Amino acid sequence: MQSDRGSPLRVLLIQPNSTHENSKEFISLQYPINLGYLASSLIRAGHEVRMLDFNVIPVAELGNTMAEYNPELVGLTAMTSAIGNAGKIIRQIKAISGAQVVIGGVHASALPVETMESIPELDFLVFGEGEVTLVELAEIVERKSSAEGVAGVVYQDGGRIVKNMPRPLIEDLNTLPFPARHLLPMQLYVSHHVSRGFSRSSLRIMELMTSRGCPNKCIFCAGHHNYGNRLRFRDYENIAAEIEECRAKYGITHISIEDDTFTINRNLVVKLCRFLHERRISWNCNTRVNTVDYELLKLMAWSGCKKVVFGVESGSPEMLIKCKKAITVDDAITAVRDAKRAGIRYVECDFLLGCHPDETLEDINQTIALIHKLRPDFLAVAVMAPYPGTEINRIMREKGLLGENPDWSQFSHYGDLNRYERLVNLTSRQLVDLQRKILKDYYSSPRYILSQALQTRTLSEVKFFAKMAWLFLKEFA
Repeated sequence: MQSDRGSPLRVLLIQPNSTHENSKEFISLQYPINLGYLASSLIRAGHEVRMLDFNVIPVAELGNTMAEYNPELVGLTAMTSAIGNAGKIIRQIKAISGAQVVIGGVHASALPVETMESIPELDFLVFGEGEVTLVELAEIVERKSSAEGVAGVVYQDGGRIVKNMPRPLIEDLNTLPFPARHLLPMQLYVSHHVSRGFSRSSLRIMELMTSRGCPNKCIFCAGHHNYGNRLRFRDYENIAAEIEECRAKYGITHISIEDDTFTINRNLVVKLCRFLHERRISWNCNTRVNTVDYELLKLMAWSGCKKVVFGVESGSPEMLIKCKKAITVDDAITAVRDAKRAGIRYVECDFLLGCHPDETLEDINQTIALIHKLRPDFLAVAVMAPYPGTEINRIMREKGLLGENPDWSQFSHYGDLNRYERLVNLTSRQLVDLQRKILKDYYSSPRYILSQALQTRTLSEVKFFAKMAWLFLKEFA
């Protein structure tokens, strides 16, 4: 696609900076793979694209890039907690440039009209999956024509906000080009981040997605606004080709699979296990405790799986039912036991305080008891944030637990933030205090320290745990 001037449309894609700077070392800071898919889709359509990630690049670089590159279309994506920072960036862009500006992402998809109203400088908003929509929108900007009828777009029309029909999900994920990793300096992610279990200075790690969509109904999750509730998988051959490309271009030695529930497609997992084993590429994944068994976990460990993350959320059977997690405490116990027995080096369990507004201190005590029974290698305990568009947000509004004008910068599962005043039985302050106490008690216990010391085998692991211990003491002492 070429513009009327005979040159490609210049597009700048931006990842705004996060609001939880104090927790950055404990949260995976990764290449923005969703933005990478948008970039590669635009490049394939014939446009010129640059990317800025303000989690690793100073925001002050925006002015220099705008002046030197002079983009015609600027696109941003933002989680709920970063929507305020996105607004600041958009206002700065509009003050120095005549570029058209579009925003997308899970927050914009959950609140499309409200987001346009709160950031009046916006020209467009993309809701839902963005690749096809953004390419069509770029053509609109290129031709200087109206966005009327472009599915998945909200736009300004003479002071009036117009929301078009939603766009159907992309049926064949194999049609998407691989993320445009070359547009960001990957060494910045290596030098600025250490993930739970893996030092990026000792492994060359790349993120990968093998599917989109989630059929589960957890009341605290907003992911369905972008990718829907129906699972769609890439073909094995397509995934293998991307891994080979990353190997050839970046010398990767480790793959981080970012799917919410990687092991739900057993046949695909088995094929990828054999592929990764043959190439001696280690890997990690996230999954559910009720989609694995010992045989599968044993195969995963054999193939090079070094870490598996289980979303457990609560040790209270009642809360697991109320938050619609669709697992049991016994499922969690069995999965963690089998993962350790299978030989997976790191087993992480993630919990969510406040997973339902009715949670009590007794429910949280059951969670603490389960944590000590599971004894994961890594423990993540977050405090629930009632993201817009989630069922828990609706429940809290019905119970009068959310104000009318929320401060979106506070809506993160991490950090010492005031997400809301209280749940039914516990205040927000109590939840944060409990979170810090649970983490401090667990990671500083002699039992945990001894168990990890006995398992540590390499110098890189020693360095990793030393750094994490220092960061932990700085954050929680």
